[in-house]
Formats: sequence, C-alpha cells, structure tokens
Amino acid sequence: MTEPTLVLAVDDSMTQVTGMQLLLQQHGYEVMTAANGQLALEAVRQRRPDLVVTDLQMPEMDGLQLVAALRQEFSGLPIILTTGKGSEEIAAKALRLGASSYVPKRTLNEDLVPTIERMMSMVDVAEHRTQQSTLLTSIRLELSLGNDDIQVPNVIARLEQPLSELGLLDDTMQMQISTALDEALINAIIHGNLEISTAQRYEGTDEQFRELVRERQRQAPYRDRNVTIAMDANREEVTFNIRDQGPGFDVSSLPDPTDFSNLGECGGRGLLLINAFMDKVIHRNNGNEIVMSKKKGDASLESD
Repeated sequence: MTEPTLVLAVDDSMTQVTGMQLLLQQHGYEVMTAANGQLALEAVRQRRPDLVVTDLQMPEMDGLQLVAALRQEFSGLPIILTTGKGSEEIAAKALRLGASSYVPKRTLNEDLVPTIERMMSMVDVAEHRTQQSTLLTSIRLELSLGNDDIQVPNVIARLEQPLSELGLLDDTMQMQISTALDEALINAIIHGNLEISTAQRYEGTDEQFRELVRERQRQAPYRDRNVTIAMDANREEVTFNIRDQGPGFDVSSLPDPTDFSNLGECGGRGLLLINAFMDKVIHRNNGNEIVMSKKKGDASLESD
C-alpha cells in the first residue's frame, strides 16, 4: 500500500493552519503542523516531509528564513508559500531563494491541492533523471503535445533529462525550471488551446472546472490543437520556446508579471512564477508563443 504524501503546514494562525490541515486531510494527505519557522525546521529534522506549505509572516523565524534554512539543510524539498496582502516583498525574496511556488491565501481552498498535486508529479518524474554525462555538450529538442494536461509532467521530464546530462540542474534550478515549464504548458493548454479564461476557472467548483476542461478536450476546434515545444541547451544556458494554437491574448491586460505586488491576484499567477524563475521571458505572436531562458547558476542568486 502506497504511503500518503506527508505535508508540513506552517502558520502562526491556529485558524489558518487548522484550515489547511483539514483541507489536505480531506484529500488524503498526512499533515504535520508548526506555528513558526523554528518549530517547522525542528519538525523536518525529526521527520522529513514530502513537501512544506508555509506562511511568510511569523514570529521567531519567518517564512523567508525558513526557506533559506531548508534550502541549505534539505536541498530539493519542495516549498509552497501562502501569500497575503503585505507579504509581497518577502515572497519575492523567498521565491528567489528557492521556494517552489506560491498560492494566494484568498484562493487557498481552490488552488492549494492542485498546486501540491502538480508539484509532487514533477518530483516523481525528476527522481528518474540520469546524472551528468561528459559526452553531451549541446542539444536541440522539439516536442508536440496535445491537450491532455496529465501528460505535462512527462513532457517536463523528457525536457529535463538532457539538461541533467549537461550538468545544468541542481535541485533548486530543477524545481524552478519544472515550475516555469509547468505553468507555461498549462497556460498554453488551458488558456490557449482550450480557451478557458481565469474567470471561468474560479466561477465554479474545481470539479466543474475539470468537467469544462474534459468537455473542451472532446470538442472541435479545441481538440485538434497542439502545443509545440522547442528546447535549445548547452552546458551554460537553456532556452524554451512554447507555442499554442489558440486565438492568443493581450499580454498587457494581465497584472504586471514582474511586479510582486500582484502576488495576490488570481490572474497572471503562472506568468509571475515564470518571470521569477527564468532570466528572460518574451511573448510573441499575440500571446501564442512564450520564449524563456535561464543560465546555469542563476538558481543560486541570493536575495537583496
């Protein structure tokens, strides 16, 4: 029998941490809790969880200090931030230090479990990567993906395999690239090819959203569209080009993806994570195409 995923939930608010605990337990997760970063660090030392969900503003040791400590002592442990108004600056620093993703507190009930599920899917496929090869010096890879978002972790694993051989990936950079790719591919499928808006995502239940996705996957013209992915990489840098076949969108209509004061907004969360984790991000062809690049070592940048 498979062991349930163990999540450590960290928040100094008893109401907040209890709410997270109940939500996660309802979805089959085993949950530990801690009231601040120091207690969380001690808990991880005693029993390493599969993933940490942490608030940012806490006494004794805040979320930023916890991310830094976990990154140093438990490299590769996925960390999801819960962000509220007033925590934007510290969240930006935490993402640069090695946090894997974030969920606004006001959409916690809708977004926390799907974010954990996608994070754990990426962790599972990453465990099967081979290590650096002395033979591979560069590679160009082109893939075509239909609109089955369940296949996204497998596509990410296929892209990251040669990056591992090139020696581009440490644990932090791997998770950051995985998250950026996941957000870009999901955006291309859901918002691009299937033409499902952010408003449609949040106007009903999660099951209603999944049913809408399944419906569009069966309908023309949506079902006939593909996402194309091109990757160019060498031992110093990787560039991804991801293109969908939807009608496109006005990128300027979204919250500024480089402005962390927009962390609490529902729309544009994926683009904010992409811009946080990649060095250069360009949109082309009416929003149908995104080009993302990252250089080796940039996952190790320290916060200001």
